[in-house]
Amino acid sequence: MAISEPRRFTSLADAATTMTGVAGASIPLVRAYRGNLDPALRERVMVAVSEANACSGCSRAHQRLAVRAGVSDEDLEALGVGDLAGLDERSRAAIVFAVDRTLSGFAGEPPPEVLEAATGQFTAGQLEEIEAVARMMTLANLTVGTAKALKTRLPVFG
Repeated sequence: MAISEPRRFTSLADAATTMTGVAGASIPLVRAYRGNLDPALRERVMVAVSEANACSGCSRAHQRLAVRAGVSDEDLEALGVGDLAGLDERSRAAIVFAVDRTLSGFAGEPPPEVLEAATGQFTAGQLEEIEAVARMMTLANLTVGTAKALKTRLPVFG
């Protein structure tokens, strides 16, 4: 699931598109945080998306939040290595859906098997919320990845 090089924005247009996607998902995102999504599931999704985007800082931060939300160390280890077999079916469907949406740039439809597994576990509204969480996490991940890449290319001011 994870990639080795942190993902970052490829252009200003890419950043603007990502920000527009998050803004457009603001209502489902608010619903996700107001109790429509279980906090442990939401944090599992955030860890998985951060891993998929190779954002180690965001992944570490959300691992700590996931533990507070009740996610087990075993689940976090599985997310880190991309071994989802030990997760419950609902978490697995949410994570596969969120990571697929993330790596596709939120374009098009998920593959039929991903969509079938997700719709078997979640309502359309809940899938909008899961995607909104993935969009927000991707915006954070790519912002961090871009900032780190720029830092290595800019002269040190002192």
